[in-house]
Amino acid sequence: MKKLIICVLSVLVIFSFFATVSMAASVRPQASASRQIPLAADFALKDLNGSDVTLSSFKGKKVLLVFGATWCPYCVKEIPQLNAFYAKHKDLDVKIINIDIQESVAKVKSFVQKHNIKYTVVIDTDGKVAAQYNVYGIPSVFLIDENGMIKYSGSTPHGGFEELLK
Repeated sequence: MKKLIICVLSVLVIFSFFATVSMAASVRPQASASRQIPLAADFALKDLNGSDVTLSSFKGKKVLLVFGATWCPYCVKEIPQLNAFYAKHKDLDVKIINIDIQESVAKVKSFVQKHNIKYTVVIDTDGKVAAQYNVYGIPSVFLIDENGMIKYSGSTPHGGFEELLK
């Protein structure tokens, strides 16, 4: 009888633990009006021609940062969307910077030519910029506003890149 009571109590304790953990994971903090929007970290990376590209040089413009790599199928899949977005907004104050993470210039140049990428591509050779932005999966997208504040971070929006400008 004692063994049965101990087993039942053990099951109840385990169930209570998992129910508490599950409930805690489903609680999302409410956004408040006083919540600070994070300032985007400045960086200096080389483009495919060896020129420096800095985020701070685009102050006053919206910047779409897209972290990715040549081996990423999801990154390849979004190239047509990014090219279309670039074609539509290149004359406006929106800049696209694709940040390739830890690949060689030769490999990335070949990839850019193969996929006819029109927007700016830079290489984060040591992955430090990706680490600054807490990039753990690719593609990762950040929309930086005219004042250098991060307005969006995450994966490609379901509604496409146009959704970010609304």
